[in-house]
Amino acid sequence: MLPVSDPTLVLGFDSSTEWLSVALSLDDTRTLQRTEPGGARASMRLLPLVTELLAEAGVGLRDVGLIGFGAGPGAFTGLRAACAAAQGLGRGLGCPVVPVPTLLAVAASLEPCAPRARALVANDARMGEMYWALAGAPGAPADWRLEDPARVQSPAAAAGAWRDAFGAEAPSDLLLCGNAWTAHGAALREALGAGWDAALRAARVVAPGAAAVARLARCAQRRGEAVPAAQARPLYVRDKVALTSAERALAAAQGGGA
Repeated sequence: MLPVSDPTLVLGFDSSTEWLSVALSLDDTRTLQRTEPGGARASMRLLPLVTELLAEAGVGLRDVGLIGFGAGPGAFTGLRAACAAAQGLGRGLGCPVVPVPTLLAVAASLEPCAPRARALVANDARMGEMYWALAGAPGAPADWRLEDPARVQSPAAAAGAWRDAFGAEAPSDLLLCGNAWTAHGAALREALGAGWDAALRAARVVAPGAAAVARLARCAQRRGEAVPAAQARPLYVRDKVALTSAERALAAAQGGGA
């Protein structure tokens, strides 16, 4: 077994986007992580990846003392798969669980590359919309927090909110990250104007890594924010998860996303 300086081994995983990521945090400085394509296969591969990672670390499942999972917002099936795994493992092990907001995990996945302490995180929500939120790290760099709850909006509506909050020019210390920039970049550039061009060009396509989920879960537990496994829930910010055929046809005619 690998020696650890923290008695709590933290298992983290995320399947809220097109990627499946699993990590085992041994202590504050050492984390093992595996990431592979997710989507429909995430529910089949999540637990086998956990087993492989535990074997790589030379520890058993019973050594895990905390579970963090990507709670959303994100892909409906992926969120349910991660939450179900967290509930089942947590109840079986008798350990607490931390539902980690997906957009927060995206911001925390920037480290150690991003020295800036504020990030505008946006992920593609399909149906012509984006999930977005502001995240900041006013204290320790590892302890990112969402400044407000995540929203789901069209690119035009999100752009309006950003211009209201920051003005016609993006602040030089604001980092844009997530996976929305490829799908919605053109619409955002048009709605935001030239003052945001430099920030949009510098936007980083970042997936929510499980190492960040585990790290955020450890921080949350120290703040007393872990919950019993039975209380773990996905985070939904959209009630409607599918379009009718007529709505899909209209969105396609208008150039909207799937």
